[in-house]
Amino acid sequence: MIAIASVVLVITPISWILLHQPQNDDADASEPLVTRTDDTYVTPTTKPSTPPVPRPTTPKATPTPTPTDSATPTSTPSTTEPTDDPTTAPTEQGTTAPTAPPSTQRPTKTKPSTTTSTSPPPPVADGGMTADELQLFNMLDSARTSNGCAPLEQDPNLTDRARSDATSRTKSDSKLNASGASMTAAGGDEWTAQDAYNQMMAQSKSTVLNCNLTTLGVGKAVKPYCDSIGLFGICIGSTVNRVSWVADFT
Repeated sequence: MIAIASVVLVITPISWILLHQPQNDDADASEPLVTRTDDTYVTPTTKPSTPPVPRPTTPKATPTPTPTDSATPTSTPSTTEPTDDPTTAPTEQGTTAPTAPPSTQRPTKTKPSTTTSTSPPPPVADGGMTADELQLFNMLDSARTSNGCAPLEQDPNLTDRARSDATSRTKSDSKLNASGASMTAAGGDEWTAQDAYNQMMAQSKSTVLNCNLTTLGVGKAVKPYCDSIGLFGICIGSTVNRVSWVADFT
């Protein structure tokens, strides 16, 4: 017991000293053991290794973008090691957004209004003339408008009066051609509207081209007669149509 107590008394102070002795070989403790391929143990050096000095990092300079109306800088200063290439590539054009080109959309066509007029349509010009009478009317009217007069109006009353006058003139060949201040008459055997127009312009041009006369009615009458001997009311030979044309103005 005395021997055991003596050992304990000797070991206890030594253990306490060893446990509380400062470790100077911290660097050696973290130093891994180096082994060789021939399994020969290499004694690590007791010299503490010098830690690498960290390279100072310089804040990366970010180019200040030109302020625009709508662009907001989104890049933040970089704390990493600067590189040779800039983070923001310079643009060849200005920062101002180009103006949008004008629209090339084809203009919308306006749909024509289908609203009908409430005013009554003008009455249809109808002088009560036949196709032959209307042909001579148009010839006389065209000659007047070419001379600066207003277009003639048709009047059925004037047409009836001109037609009655033409019927009377067919009874005598000497009364077929006549001229007055507001009328002209022309006629002959088998005369057409063109024949009557030529005669009226020759004998009554001043009346036809009088712009103060604005209304016209044309009448035509035809009467057959025997150009040879007639016996007991029977024509022995050929029959000819005597045509009379009358134009009445107002």
